[in-house]
Amino acid sequence: MSTPSRTPFFAATENLEALRLFSRTLRNFPAESDSTAVTKSLLQIIELMISHAAQFDEYCPANIEWIGAHFMSAVREFPDVAADKRSAAIASDFTFAFRFLSELEFTQPTTPSFEIQRIGNFIDENLQNFSQNDQQQIAFSRYQMPVQVAKRLLNDPAIAEFRKFSETVKAATTLKADWDAELDRRQKHVDSIKEGLKDATSSYNFVGLVDGFRHLAAAKKTERQVAFWSAIALGLVMVAPPAGQIAYVLAHIDTINLKKGVLLYTLPTILAIEVILIYLFRVVLAHFRSVKAQDLQLDLRIALCQFVQSYAEYAAQVKKDDPNALARFEAVVFSSLVAESEGIPSTFDGVEHLTNLIKSIRGT
Repeated sequence: MSTPSRTPFFAATENLEALRLFSRTLRNFPAESDSTAVTKSLLQIIELMISHAAQFDEYCPANIEWIGAHFMSAVREFPDVAADKRSAAIASDFTFAFRFLSELEFTQPTTPSFEIQRIGNFIDENLQNFSQNDQQQIAFSRYQMPVQVAKRLLNDPAIAEFRKFSETVKAATTLKADWDAELDRRQKHVDSIKEGLKDATSSYNFVGLVDGFRHLAAAKKTERQVAFWSAIALGLVMVAPPAGQIAYVLAHIDTINLKKGVLLYTLPTILAIEVILIYLFRVVLAHFRSVKAQDLQLDLRIALCQFVQSYAEYAAQVKKDDPNALARFEAVVFSSLVAESEGIPSTFDGVEHLTNLIKSIRGT
């Protein structure tokens, strides 16, 4: 396929106007026996140029470059040609126009129209009626010019690139094979990384769960120590009032009869303090036992998390049809911590006991 002209030639406004004027002049040219047939054929070519200017621009770049300016100059000068020289001018213009028509017929992909075929038949039948110079132009148009146009097309940079197409295809095929091999290698690498990340993610999740349990266990251990030492302190404080009163009695054994009133009045207070201390001791002791039980449960969950992944894989293989394969494990790991609150006296229960004790003392 030919390369389109950079700028329009036949489709240019000034050239179209010149061709239209040339066409009108040829129509008004007086009929003469020696040029009438040539004039009609030239008029047909000119009208084809006018009606298909874009196609001539696209498929006739060689002759536009070679004789385009000379042809349009002859077209513009024809109305001023002397009458006795017009027949020769028409024959010369016909050979130039026929060169454009021959290039169009050679380069366009479609089948030549009936007008083009008729003009070619006319030349074959009347070639001897042309001058020697015109015959040479016609012979060049029919035989040598297609070779020159073909050489021009083959030397076009676009065609030169097309020649390298097979090499490009071979290189592209090799490159594609290399890319496919590299892609397969990278895909395998990515798959291995994916599996590693999957295992790492699973391990990290359980490590995070264990780490959370360990932080909670550490907090519970601290809480258990506080509860333990609080129970020890309350036990010591609970023993102090009776021990103090006994020490007071032993220290004043000789005058104890004189101190009976003091002892009588301080006894309810000491008993009340003892009741409160006993109540607080029981609360702290119960809390200590509860924290100890929670600490034990956390240690159990940490131990369970160490084998949960293997257990999950084993359960998936052995119990594929059992959706509750990890039900017991999840019930243990994700259940709430048991406080073991039974036996812990509430605040109101302690107040009620203290009230009953005071009422009994007043009744006596």
